[in-house]
Order: sequence, then C-alpha cells, then structure tokens
Amino acid sequence: IYTKKAKACRGKWLPSQLLPGWGNRLPYFINYFFDTYLLINEDTPVGSSVTQLLARDLDNDPLVFGVVGEEASRFFAVESMTGVVWLRQPLDRETKSEFTVEFSVSDSQGVIKGTVNIQVGDVNDNAPRFHNQPYSVRIPENTPVGTPIFIVNATDPDQGAGGSVLYSFQPPSNFFAIDSGRGIVSVIRELDYEVTQAYQLQVNATDQDKNKPLSTLANLAITITDVQDMDPIFINLPYSTNIYENSPPGTTVRMITAIDQDKGRPRGIGYTIVSGNTNSIFALDYISGALTLNGPLDRENPFYSAGFILTVKGTELNDDRTPSNATVTTTFNILVIDINDNAPEFNSSEYSVAIPELAQVGFALPLFIQVQDKDEVRYLLLWDCMGC
Repeated sequence: IYTKKAKACRGKWLPSQLLPGWGNRLPYFINYFFDTYLLINEDTPVGSSVTQLLARDLDNDPLVFGVVGEEASRFFAVESMTGVVWLRQPLDRETKSEFTVEFSVSDSQGVIKGTVNIQVGDVNDNAPRFHNQPYSVRIPENTPVGTPIFIVNATDPDQGAGGSVLYSFQPPSNFFAIDSGRGIVSVIRELDYEVTQAYQLQVNATDQDKNKPLSTLANLAITITDVQDMDPIFINLPYSTNIYENSPPGTTVRMITAIDQDKGRPRGIGYTIVSGNTNSIFALDYISGALTLNGPLDRENPFYSAGFILTVKGTELNDDRTPSNATVTTTFNILVIDINDNAPEFNSSEYSVAIPELAQVGFALPLFIQVQDKDEVRYLLLWDCMGC
C-alpha cells in the first residue's frame, strides 16, 4: 500500500488532487476557521467540546482526525472518528492569548494537516490589582483644600470594560475625595491635628464589566502632622489668692501654668507680668511660672491695701528659646491679709481739762479722746484713771 503525508494549502485540498500513481483523492478540511481563526473563551470548562473538525473525502474513505504537536496535545484532544475537539487543560488569556494548532485528517492512503489560529476569548475573571502597596502618606494639618496628596494605582489585565478600573472610597470620606478615573486623592475639607491625627481609608477599585464586575480593596493610611497654629492657654483658672502681709520675700504665691494647644510637638512657655505689679513687689519666673514675693508687704501701705490685679502673659518659645507670636494673657487677683502689727494710737500724747469743784456725778467733761488703730481688727479701749 502506498501512503504519503501531504501538506494542505490553507488547510484545504482540491478534489482533483491525487496521490501519485493512484486514483485515490486526498481528504480536505472544510471548516471556516482554517482560513480565519477559532475563538474559544478562557472560561470554557475542561472536557468541553470546543469545535468539530469537518473534512471531505471524494472517495468516501473512512477518515481519522488528530492533533499534532506536544503543546497542542496538552491543551486539546480530538476524537479520531468524529473530529470532535475537546479541551484538556484550563485556558487563561492573560497567560497565553492564542495557540497555533495543527490538526490532521487521514484516509487509508494519506494524511492532510491544517493549521488553525485559536484565539483565547477574554472573560472578566480578574479583579483589579493595586500596585506599590502599602499606601500611606503624611500631610500637615494646614494642607489647603483641593490639594492632591496621593495617587493610587490599580490595573486589570482583562480586556474591554472588564479591564477598565474606577476608584472610590468605601465608605465615603468627609475630608478626602478620590478621582474615579485617575486615582488621585485630594483634600476636600480643612484638617485639624488637634481633632484628628490620622485617617484610615478603604479604596475600592472596580472594573466596569456589565455582567460581573469585580473589585478589590486597599487601605490608605493618612497621617496628619501638627503645625504651630494655636495660641497657648492658661490652665487651672481663675487665678486668685490671698497672702499675709508679713510673708517674707521669696514666698511662693502661686504657680501659673499655660500649655501649647498644638499637641504634635508642644512648645515651652515663657511667663511675664504685663501690668499691676506695683513697686515690682512680685517676681514671676520666666520658665517655671512660679510667682513669688519680691519684697516686704504692708497692708497699711495705701499702694497695697486694695490688693493687686496682675496681668500675666504666657508666650510660646521657639526652639532657640526666643519668644514667638503665640501668646495668651490673663489676670491674677491677689488680696493682702492684715495681721495685728500696729498698736492703737491716741490723738494726743496728753490731755488736760478744768473741772468745776461743784461738778456732779455724770458731769460731761469738755474733753474728746480719740484712739486709732491702722489694723483691720477691733480694739477695746480700757481706761486707767491713775491717781483719780
């Protein structure tokens, strides 16, 4: 028996083609895809029939179909008698998008081979994938509204709408917005470090497949850094106290305390007396805020008797300890408490009066005696009539 393998022209043989020396005519493929391509979707289940090879033999000889090549045989099998082609392994367009497969058909006398370009059709089987994670950014609290602060990036290897990605926040944020198409994150509301120091946002990337959209989430950590934008405040207000007039110089009257409201890196405070410090009777430590007595007090001194109303100022200090422009002022009421440190005084050192010898008991003497005590204490005047 004479056999010969023959090559087909674009997968087909004309009926007039004969084997040399014989009257037998070779079979030829009649499927359209030998001239174009065969499309198989990548989600086609393993074991499924993907097509059927069709051939014609003008001699009506029995035909045997097959697949040629190692790679082609791994993915496709052919039922020899029927020409049914079925899938042996899963397809993945993102891994291999096309195959060049050689099929064969033979009769008892010869073999014809035809090449088919198999295109793997895309389905939306890949969710978007974020790149360059984790996502985190630090921004100052005075970042202007509208400022872009970060860009997220996700891609989807699927084709068409299944490969087009849109971004959103889940749930939406009151302080940040994301451009749905470009992934640019921007500030949409004023930030305040003293209220919120960090935000944890979830970015959703969704493809645009109409039938089965797929999505992926990624975390975006936004840390807010502090800037010096708040004045200091005094604590433990109001400030008022009493001090005895016999308190020695150096006595601590009160600790005055102010704090920087900027919590990220609070600055130290410098303390000064602005007004009300008559005769510099008080001293205020610039660093500690300790208010001390700087000299002797005397409540009977008219400058001190009404007490003191000091105006004190707290100033935030720069790193080099120079004063900044951030300040706060408050008043400090100090009342001087009297002690009995003054003896009563008569209005004269001696008194004389003439009394008629006929004066009766109860006679009112023409004499006015006055006693004064500078202290705020009651006194009892005791008469000692020596020699009466």
